[in-house]
Amino acid sequence: MLEPDVRLSDVLAAQARLAPYLVPTPLQPSPAAREALGGEVLLKLEMFQPIRVFKIRGALNRILHLRQDGHSGGVITASAGNHGMAVAYAAERFALPATVCVPEGANQAKVRAIRRLGARIVAAGEDYQAASEHADRIARDEGLTYVHAYDDVDVVSGQATLGMELLVQPQPFDAVVVPIGGGGLIGGVALAIKRHRPEVRVYGVAMSGADSMVRSLAAGRVVSLPEVRTIADGLAPRRPSERTLSLVQRYVDDIFVIDDEDLYRALHLLLFEEHLIVEPSGGAALAALMRHGVRRFGQRPVAVLSGGFCADDVLRRVVQLDT
Repeated sequence: MLEPDVRLSDVLAAQARLAPYLVPTPLQPSPAAREALGGEVLLKLEMFQPIRVFKIRGALNRILHLRQDGHSGGVITASAGNHGMAVAYAAERFALPATVCVPEGANQAKVRAIRRLGARIVAAGEDYQAASEHADRIARDEGLTYVHAYDDVDVVSGQATLGMELLVQPQPFDAVVVPIGGGGLIGGVALAIKRHRPEVRVYGVAMSGADSMVRSLAAGRVVSLPEVRTIADGLAPRRPSERTLSLVQRYVDDIFVIDDEDLYRALHLLLFEEHLIVEPSGGAALAALMRHGVRRFGQRPVAVLSGGFCADDVLRRVVQLDT
Protein backbone atom coordinates (compact mmCIF):
# COMPACT_ATOMS: atom_id res chain seq x y z
CA MET A 1 0.00 0.00 0.00
CA LEU A 2 1.26 3.45 -0.92
CA GLU A 3 1.58 5.98 1.91
CA PRO A 4 -0.74 9.01 1.51
CA ASP A 5 1.09 12.35 1.55
CA VAL A 6 -2.03 14.43 2.26
CA ARG A 7 -2.31 14.99 6.01
CA LEU A 8 -5.17 16.06 8.24
CA SER A 9 -3.20 19.22 9.01
CA ASP A 10 -3.33 20.08 5.27
CA VAL A 11 -7.11 19.71 5.34
CA LEU A 12 -7.48 21.89 8.44
CA ALA A 13 -5.30 24.56 6.81
CA ALA A 14 -7.47 24.41 3.69
CA GLN A 15 -10.60 24.76 5.80
CA ALA A 16 -9.22 27.92 7.40
CA ARG A 17 -8.15 29.40 4.05
CA LEU A 18 -11.49 28.78 2.36
CA ALA A 19 -13.74 29.89 5.21
CA PRO A 20 -13.77 33.61 4.20
CA TYR A 21 -14.62 32.77 0.59
CA LEU A 22 -17.05 29.82 0.53
CA VAL A 23 -20.16 29.02 2.55
CA PRO A 24 -21.24 25.42 3.32
CA THR A 25 -23.48 23.83 0.70
CA PRO A 26 -26.82 22.35 1.79
CA LEU A 27 -27.28 18.79 3.02
CA GLN A 28 -30.90 17.76 2.77
CA PRO A 29 -33.07 14.63 2.72
CA SER A 30 -34.59 13.50 -0.57
CA PRO A 31 -38.25 12.47 -0.28
CA ALA A 32 -38.21 11.40 -3.94
CA ALA A 33 -35.22 9.10 -3.43
CA ARG A 34 -36.80 7.69 -0.27
CA GLU A 35 -39.96 6.84 -2.20
CA ALA A 36 -38.07 5.36 -5.16
CA LEU A 37 -35.48 3.42 -3.15
CA GLY A 38 -37.30 2.57 0.04
CA GLY A 39 -34.69 4.15 2.28
CA GLU A 40 -33.49 7.48 3.58
CA VAL A 41 -31.01 9.37 1.38
CA LEU A 42 -29.33 12.72 2.03
CA LEU A 43 -28.16 14.91 -0.85
CA LYS A 44 -25.05 17.09 -0.56
CA LEU A 45 -25.76 19.87 -3.03
CA GLU A 46 -22.45 21.04 -4.47
CA MET A 47 -24.22 22.64 -7.43
CA PHE A 48 -24.81 25.59 -5.10
CA GLN A 49 -21.14 26.53 -5.22
CA PRO A 50 -20.41 29.83 -7.03
CA ILE A 51 -19.44 27.95 -10.20
CA ARG A 52 -21.94 25.11 -9.61
CA VAL A 53 -19.30 22.42 -8.95
CA PHE A 54 -17.21 21.20 -6.01
CA LYS A 55 -13.95 21.81 -7.87
CA ILE A 56 -13.82 25.38 -6.59
CA ARG A 57 -12.73 24.03 -3.21
CA GLY A 58 -9.44 22.59 -4.42
CA ALA A 59 -8.59 25.21 -7.03
CA LEU A 60 -9.26 28.11 -4.68
CA ASN A 61 -7.22 26.49 -1.91
CA ARG A 62 -4.29 26.05 -4.30
CA ILE A 63 -4.46 29.67 -5.51
CA LEU A 64 -4.76 30.99 -1.95
CA HIS A 65 -1.72 28.95 -0.89
CA LEU A 66 0.24 30.26 -3.86
CA ARG A 67 -0.63 33.82 -2.84
CA GLN A 68 0.49 33.13 0.73
CA ASP A 69 3.83 32.09 -0.75
CA GLY A 70 4.07 35.36 -2.70
CA HIS A 71 3.18 33.96 -6.14
CA SER A 72 1.90 36.57 -8.58
CA GLY A 73 2.51 34.87 -11.95
CA GLY A 74 0.24 32.97 -14.27
CA VAL A 75 -1.34 29.59 -13.67
CA ILE A 76 -2.34 26.83 -16.07
CA THR A 77 -4.39 23.68 -15.86
CA ALA A 78 -5.99 20.97 -17.94
CA SER A 79 -9.63 20.11 -17.54
CA ALA A 80 -12.66 18.54 -19.14
CA GLY A 81 -14.43 21.65 -17.88
CA ASN A 82 -15.19 21.80 -14.18
CA HIS A 83 -11.68 22.15 -12.78
CA GLY A 84 -10.94 24.67 -15.52
CA MET A 85 -13.89 26.78 -14.39
CA ALA A 86 -12.64 26.54 -10.82
CA VAL A 87 -9.10 27.64 -11.68
CA ALA A 88 -10.41 30.45 -13.88
CA TYR A 89 -12.71 31.65 -11.08
CA ALA A 90 -9.96 31.57 -8.46
CA ALA A 91 -7.43 33.25 -10.76
CA GLU A 92 -9.86 36.02 -11.70
CA ARG A 93 -10.66 36.59 -8.02
CA PHE A 94 -7.00 37.41 -7.38
CA ALA A 95 -6.11 38.98 -10.75
CA LEU A 96 -3.82 36.17 -11.91
CA PRO A 97 -3.61 35.27 -15.61
CA ALA A 98 -4.95 31.75 -16.24
CA THR A 99 -4.73 29.29 -19.11
CA VAL A 100 -6.97 26.23 -19.38
CA CYS A 101 -6.25 23.38 -21.79
CA VAL A 102 -9.40 21.46 -22.68
CA PRO A 103 -10.01 18.43 -24.91
CA GLU A 104 -11.10 19.31 -28.41
CA GLY A 105 -14.54 17.83 -27.77
CA ALA A 106 -15.08 19.54 -24.41
CA ASN A 107 -18.52 20.62 -23.24
CA GLN A 108 -18.92 23.98 -24.96
CA ALA A 109 -21.09 25.41 -22.20
CA LYS A 110 -18.22 24.82 -19.80
CA VAL A 111 -15.73 26.28 -22.28
CA ARG A 112 -17.84 29.42 -22.56
CA ALA A 113 -18.01 29.67 -18.78
CA ILE A 114 -14.22 29.40 -18.52
CA ARG A 115 -13.78 32.10 -21.15
CA ARG A 116 -16.25 34.40 -19.37
CA LEU A 117 -14.07 34.15 -16.29
CA GLY A 118 -11.16 35.60 -18.26
CA ALA A 119 -9.02 32.53 -18.86
CA ARG A 120 -7.17 31.76 -22.08
CA ILE A 121 -8.55 28.57 -23.67
CA VAL A 122 -6.31 26.10 -25.50
CA ALA A 123 -8.03 23.10 -27.14
CA ALA A 124 -5.67 20.12 -27.37
CA GLY A 125 -6.17 16.38 -27.81
CA GLU A 126 -9.11 14.04 -27.69
CA ASP A 127 -9.40 13.62 -23.92
CA TYR A 128 -8.30 14.97 -20.54
CA GLN A 129 -4.99 13.10 -20.55
CA ALA A 130 -3.92 14.59 -23.88
CA ALA A 131 -4.94 18.07 -22.72
CA SER A 132 -2.98 17.56 -19.50
CA GLU A 133 0.19 16.63 -21.38
CA HIS A 134 -0.20 19.71 -23.58
CA ALA A 135 -0.72 21.94 -20.53
CA ASP A 136 2.42 20.54 -18.96
CA ARG A 137 4.43 21.53 -22.04
CA ILE A 138 2.99 25.06 -22.03
CA ALA A 139 3.74 25.38 -18.31
CA ARG A 140 7.41 24.58 -18.93
CA ASP A 141 7.69 26.78 -22.02
CA GLU A 142 5.98 29.84 -20.47
CA GLY A 143 7.00 29.47 -16.83
CA LEU A 144 3.44 28.98 -15.58
CA THR A 145 2.40 27.19 -12.39
CA TYR A 146 0.44 24.03 -13.09
CA VAL A 147 -2.66 23.56 -10.90
CA HIS A 148 -3.38 19.85 -11.37
CA ALA A 149 -6.98 18.69 -11.19
CA TYR A 150 -6.28 15.97 -8.61
CA ASP A 151 -2.56 15.21 -8.26
CA ASP A 152 -1.86 18.07 -5.86
CA VAL A 153 -1.85 18.23 -2.05
CA ASP A 154 -3.58 21.63 -1.94
CA VAL A 155 -6.26 20.58 -4.40
CA VAL A 156 -7.05 17.33 -2.57
CA SER A 157 -7.02 19.14 0.77
CA GLY A 158 -9.48 21.69 -0.60
CA GLN A 159 -11.82 18.95 -1.81
CA ALA A 160 -11.56 17.37 1.64
CA THR A 161 -13.34 20.37 3.13
CA LEU A 162 -16.56 18.87 1.77
CA GLY A 163 -16.05 16.01 4.21
CA MET A 164 -15.31 18.43 7.03
CA GLU A 165 -18.59 20.23 6.29
CA LEU A 166 -20.55 17.00 6.46
CA LEU A 167 -19.16 16.27 9.91
CA VAL A 168 -20.70 19.42 11.41
CA GLN A 169 -24.00 19.52 9.51
CA PRO A 170 -26.92 18.53 11.74
CA GLN A 171 -28.37 15.63 9.72
CA PRO A 172 -27.10 12.20 10.91
CA PHE A 173 -25.60 9.81 8.35
CA ASP A 174 -23.74 6.50 8.36
CA ALA A 175 -22.21 6.43 4.85
CA VAL A 176 -20.97 8.84 2.19
CA VAL A 177 -21.13 7.99 -1.52
CA VAL A 178 -18.75 9.95 -3.76
CA PRO A 179 -18.12 9.98 -7.54
CA ILE A 180 -14.64 8.97 -8.69
CA GLY A 181 -12.75 10.56 -11.56
CA GLY A 182 -9.08 11.15 -10.81
CA GLY A 183 -9.78 10.50 -7.14
CA GLY A 184 -9.16 13.92 -5.63
CA LEU A 185 -12.67 14.34 -4.23
CA ILE A 186 -13.12 10.88 -2.79
CA GLY A 187 -9.55 10.80 -1.48
CA GLY A 188 -9.99 14.08 0.37
CA VAL A 189 -13.50 13.36 1.65
CA ALA A 190 -12.55 9.87 2.82
CA LEU A 191 -9.51 11.22 4.69
CA ALA A 192 -11.60 13.87 6.46
CA ILE A 193 -14.42 11.47 7.38
CA LYS A 194 -12.32 8.50 8.48
CA ARG A 195 -9.94 10.54 10.63
CA HIS A 196 -12.89 11.89 12.62
CA ARG A 197 -15.57 9.20 12.35
CA PRO A 198 -13.97 5.90 11.29
CA GLU A 199 -17.27 4.03 11.69
CA VAL A 200 -18.81 5.95 8.75
CA ARG A 201 -18.50 4.01 5.51
CA VAL A 202 -17.09 5.82 2.46
CA TYR A 203 -17.95 4.43 -0.96
CA GLY A 204 -16.81 5.45 -4.42
CA VAL A 205 -18.71 5.32 -7.69
CA ALA A 206 -16.87 4.73 -10.96
CA MET A 207 -18.11 4.56 -14.54
CA SER A 208 -17.87 1.24 -16.37
CA GLY A 209 -16.22 3.04 -19.28
CA ALA A 210 -13.76 4.95 -17.08
CA ASP A 211 -12.85 2.61 -14.22
CA SER A 212 -9.13 3.34 -13.87
CA MET A 213 -9.35 3.61 -10.08
CA VAL A 214 -11.03 0.20 -9.82
CA ARG A 215 -8.34 -1.39 -11.98
CA SER A 216 -5.58 0.42 -10.11
CA LEU A 217 -6.86 -0.90 -6.79
CA ALA A 218 -6.96 -4.43 -8.16
CA ALA A 219 -3.41 -4.14 -9.51
CA GLY A 220 -2.00 -2.34 -6.46
CA ARG A 221 -0.51 0.33 -8.71
CA VAL A 222 -1.65 3.12 -11.01
CA VAL A 223 -3.23 1.68 -14.16
CA SER A 224 -3.80 3.84 -17.23
CA LEU A 225 -6.70 3.05 -19.55
CA PRO A 226 -6.13 3.19 -23.32
CA GLU A 227 -9.39 5.12 -23.71
CA VAL A 228 -12.45 6.20 -21.73
CA ARG A 229 -16.10 6.18 -22.76
CA THR A 230 -18.78 7.87 -20.68
CA ILE A 231 -21.11 10.86 -20.76
CA ALA A 232 -19.69 11.84 -17.36
CA ASP A 233 -16.79 13.97 -18.59
CA GLY A 234 -15.78 14.85 -15.03
CA LEU A 235 -15.23 11.17 -14.21
CA ALA A 236 -13.13 10.31 -17.24
CA PRO A 237 -9.38 10.68 -16.57
CA ARG A 238 -7.54 7.69 -18.00
CA ARG A 239 -5.69 7.14 -14.72
CA PRO A 240 -5.63 8.25 -11.10
CA SER A 241 -2.44 9.49 -9.46
CA GLU A 242 -0.31 7.65 -6.93
CA ARG A 243 -1.44 10.27 -4.42
CA THR A 244 -5.15 9.64 -4.91
CA LEU A 245 -4.71 5.88 -5.22
CA SER A 246 -2.96 5.82 -1.85
CA LEU A 247 -5.83 7.71 -0.21
CA VAL A 248 -8.42 5.38 -1.71
CA GLN A 249 -6.43 2.31 -0.65
CA ARG A 250 -6.31 3.51 2.93
CA TYR A 251 -9.66 5.20 3.52
CA VAL A 252 -12.32 4.02 1.02
CA ASP A 253 -14.42 0.99 1.92
CA ASP A 254 -15.55 -0.08 -1.54
CA ILE A 255 -16.23 1.15 -5.08
CA PHE A 256 -19.41 0.50 -7.05
CA VAL A 257 -19.53 0.60 -10.86
CA ILE A 258 -22.38 2.05 -12.90
CA ASP A 259 -23.01 2.89 -16.56
CA ASP A 260 -24.37 5.84 -18.51
CA GLU A 261 -27.95 4.56 -18.48
CA ASP A 262 -27.85 4.57 -14.67
CA LEU A 263 -26.84 8.23 -14.83
CA TYR A 264 -29.74 9.19 -17.08
CA ARG A 265 -32.23 7.59 -14.68
CA ALA A 266 -30.74 9.39 -11.68
CA LEU A 267 -30.70 12.74 -13.47
CA HIS A 268 -34.32 12.21 -14.47
CA LEU A 269 -35.36 11.65 -10.84
CA LEU A 270 -33.41 14.68 -9.68
CA LEU A 271 -34.84 16.93 -12.39
CA PHE A 272 -38.50 15.95 -12.24
CA GLU A 273 -38.89 14.95 -8.59
CA GLU A 274 -36.36 17.16 -6.78
CA HIS A 275 -36.26 19.98 -9.38
CA LEU A 276 -32.46 19.94 -9.42
CA ILE A 277 -30.36 20.21 -12.58
CA VAL A 278 -27.35 17.95 -12.09
CA GLU A 279 -24.63 17.03 -14.55
CA PRO A 280 -23.78 13.35 -15.21
CA SER A 281 -20.71 13.37 -12.97
CA GLY A 282 -22.77 14.97 -10.24
CA GLY A 283 -25.49 12.33 -10.39
CA ALA A 284 -23.22 9.29 -10.10
CA ALA A 285 -23.63 8.79 -6.34
CA LEU A 286 -27.41 8.73 -6.52
CA ALA A 287 -27.25 6.53 -9.62
CA ALA A 288 -25.23 3.97 -7.65
CA LEU A 289 -27.83 3.97 -4.85
CA MET A 290 -30.58 3.45 -7.42
CA ARG A 291 -28.76 0.62 -9.19
CA HIS A 292 -27.33 -1.28 -6.25
CA GLY A 293 -29.95 -0.55 -3.58
CA VAL A 294 -29.73 1.90 -0.71
CA ARG A 295 -29.31 -0.84 1.92
CA ARG A 296 -26.02 -1.89 0.34
CA PHE A 297 -24.63 1.45 1.49
CA GLY A 298 -26.19 2.19 4.86
CA GLN A 299 -29.29 3.20 6.78
CA ARG A 300 -28.90 6.88 5.89
CA PRO A 301 -26.23 7.48 3.23
CA VAL A 302 -25.16 10.83 1.83
CA ALA A 303 -25.07 11.06 -1.97
CA VAL A 304 -22.60 13.77 -3.00
CA LEU A 305 -24.08 15.64 -5.98
CA SER A 306 -20.80 17.08 -7.14
CA GLY A 307 -21.92 19.50 -9.84
CA GLY A 308 -24.75 20.97 -11.87
CA PHE A 309 -23.27 22.05 -15.22
CA CYS A 310 -25.33 19.76 -17.45
CA ALA A 311 -24.75 19.84 -21.21
CA ASP A 312 -27.75 20.64 -23.41
CA ASP A 313 -27.71 17.30 -25.23
CA VAL A 314 -27.65 15.35 -21.97
CA LEU A 315 -30.46 17.46 -20.53
CA ARG A 316 -32.58 16.85 -23.64
CA ARG A 317 -32.05 13.10 -23.30
CA VAL A 318 -33.01 13.25 -19.63
CA VAL A 319 -36.19 15.17 -20.41
CA GLN A 320 -37.16 12.64 -23.06
CA LEU A 321 -36.37 9.58 -20.92
CA ASP A 322 -39.28 7.19 -20.49
CA THR A 323 -39.04 5.75 -16.99
